[in-house]
Amino acid sequence: MEIVASVKDLQNLLSEKRNSGEEIGFVPTMGALHEGHTSLIDTSVRERKTTVVSIFVNPLQFSAEEDLDDYPLSSEKDKEICANHKVDLLFCPTQKEIYPEGSPELEEIGEIGKILEGKSRPSHFQGVATVVARLFEIVGDAHVYFGEKDFQQIMVVNDLVKRRRFPVEIVACPTIRQIDGLALSSRNVYLTEDQRADAPVLYRALNMGAELIADGEKSSENLKKLISDIVRNESKGDLDYVDVVDSETFAPVNLLSDSGKKIRILIACKFGSARLIDNIGVVIP
Repeated sequence: MEIVASVKDLQNLLSEKRNSGEEIGFVPTMGALHEGHTSLIDTSVRERKTTVVSIFVNPLQFSAEEDLDDYPLSSEKDKEICANHKVDLLFCPTQKEIYPEGSPELEEIGEIGKILEGKSRPSHFQGVATVVARLFEIVGDAHVYFGEKDFQQIMVVNDLVKRRRFPVEIVACPTIRQIDGLALSSRNVYLTEDQRADAPVLYRALNMGAELIADGEKSSENLKKLISDIVRNESKGDLDYVDVVDSETFAPVNLLSDSGKKIRILIACKFGSARLIDNIGVVIP
């Protein structure tokens, strides 16, 4: 595994790989790697891609009230994890390498990025889109791997790729979970013992919602109420939202009556200082 910090060095190495006929697989991360990240890396490796991982904690996607200063950093452990999972190139740039002219102009985002997470965290997706656009400019033609836990982020990135015509293919990979259903997240380290015991209620409630749909429920309002009640009654979490969207367009779904339609049930909830998100995909029967 080669570790590079400069854009020029990375692009030179990628050019050599492409000239040898190799395809590029890219996994952008903010470090604090866990099994969710390694599942993305393993998918790229399994697909015989030259696998590039970036580690860059992007300040633009944190608001003043959020946890940038407390974001977990584990650079040596991250390097070891990448080496063990057969990463070819590890890109660890400084902020100056990513934003050489200082604070950049924020990337525009569509309506998908202004609801749910975009409403609760108003500058978040603009920050995400800005760094992702920069990374796509640097890496170039590649398959790029994202986890479905951040489903709305995938939709925002897909929209960005279409608008900016980046030569990348987004590969959405399944959410990786603990045995009790809690979706893996770098922010899980913030959970106290009691909060960690509460947090699996999110996945449990989502699955109860999926069962309600399977039983014939047609009202998304009834569905959202059931899920909300489970979280509030079975945990001390501070629920932000529960919503139902079309998996293809991210448009809100009010009636669950279109047989065969693929939908996503999404949830966000705070447990102490840890704000967790989750979702599941459902096909309306």
